[in-house]
Amino acid sequence: MRQIGVVIAALAFAAAAQGAAAQEAAAQEAAAQGAAQGWTLEQAAVVEGFLVPECLCPDPESGAVYVSNVEAAEDEYWNDDGKGFVSRMTATGEIEALRWLDTDPLAVLNGPKGLCILKGNLYIADNGRLLRCPIKEKGPVAEVPLPRTGKLNDLATDGEFLYVSDTELGLVYKVGPTGSQTIIQAPPSVNGVTCFRGRLFAVGWDTHEVYELDPSGDNPPVPFGVAEHFTNLDGIEVLADGTFIVSDFMGNQVCSIAPDRKTVQVLVQLESPADIGIDRTRGLLYVPQFMLNKAVIYKLLRP
Repeated sequence: MRQIGVVIAALAFAAAAQGAAAQEAAAQEAAAQGAAQGWTLEQAAVVEGFLVPECLCPDPESGAVYVSNVEAAEDEYWNDDGKGFVSRMTATGEIEALRWLDTDPLAVLNGPKGLCILKGNLYIADNGRLLRCPIKEKGPVAEVPLPRTGKLNDLATDGEFLYVSDTELGLVYKVGPTGSQTIIQAPPSVNGVTCFRGRLFAVGWDTHEVYELDPSGDNPPVPFGVAEHFTNLDGIEVLADGTFIVSDFMGNQVCSIAPDRKTVQVLVQLESPADIGIDRTRGLLYVPQFMLNKAVIYKLLRP
């Protein structure tokens, strides 16, 4: 009888533990779904007049937003034609200088795409080159050497290191403050990259998947398993609660992915959303419409 009682007690304990685990899992799933479904967008402004805008990069300190302009015809976006430039606008969308940083014989811009701000410098992915420009003085423009490049696409920073995606080579460069370089394993056709609380994330254009990358470069990318929801992913950002925002260029949509990395919600449908940017301080999402030569600013709202 004593043995039977022990067995029954053990079974009861196991059942209670399983029940608690199931409740915890259900609570986590509900929280994740709530995080995804809670976010909505409210259009705040539409800014026109750009020339093939690829990336919108907010500077939380000044409120300025930098816009890369490829200024090229279709099928010529990766040509080294010396026509690109960077615009500067206010947080609310007033263009302060359309050609804030223009191409110049001494500092050529070809097809600027990804932008990133780190320690007072604006970094620019310009086809096969990584460029750096001081923001306050607006120059001089200098090239940051990389060992081998194909098509440099997006940029991100964790506040110390710079991460540069190369869509053609399918890798991400990690560039240190002293110029040190580490190759980060990335998916084929890696596009947008972003950093969040010590972690590194990226999206693949052809794979239309979202991944977590290993910032040390030791381990391969880990897919979320959400590719079925997308067509060709371009940009990625992460909100403070761990919700991911991604732009699906050919799918003509901007979506959220809950912290559970499974629950996907369409936030807005619009044509050719490219490399998005987020100003967490002001709660604003910036979306370039690559093919329409304009950008849309949204307020990020929770109920």
